[in-house]
Amino acid sequence: MKLLLSLLLAIALPVRAQEAPEWFAETFLDVREDVAEAAKEGRRLMLYFWLEGCPYCRQLVGVTFRDPEVVAKVRRGFVAIAINVRGDREVTWTDGVTMSEKRLAVALKVRSTPTLIFFDEKGEIALRVSGYHDPKQFDAVLDRASRRAPAPRSALHPDRRAPTSPAPRDPRPFPD
Repeated sequence: MKLLLSLLLAIALPVRAQEAPEWFAETFLDVREDVAEAAKEGRRLMLYFWLEGCPYCRQLVGVTFRDPEVVAKVRRGFVAIAINVRGDREVTWTDGVTMSEKRLAVALKVRSTPTLIFFDEKGEIALRVSGYHDPKQFDAVLDRASRRAPAPRSALHPDRRAPTSPAPRDPRPFPD
């Protein structure tokens, strides 16, 4: 009976699997420093925007971020940092402006979770993707994020970057 009760409790309790895996970096959340540190190591920065209770975040963390090949590839080429879209931790953006995690998510127009933003060695956004990606799809995302060439131009608007390319360069939150 105790075993049955334990199993029911385990199923009923919320799983916090959408939070970052233990292999994600713990930093002071200064994006400038994080980009520089990653670049010194020959890697790039990856910000993972998540939301507690998000089923797609849970899937990304529970499936994709547990795949040994994905984990090895991320750890080899990127410094991964988690940002809670409702979080209050202080983040310093590339221009030195400091804001909460939730203000950063608003400034970067993160409208769905999970969203991943990859930075190049200069601190420019190299790639932005949203939604769940299985391990095979995520492997392709990592390949695109690690390319040294600029993001492709939009076929409809040659003067603009394609939709997977950077969000605004100077994401300042609205004044309080």
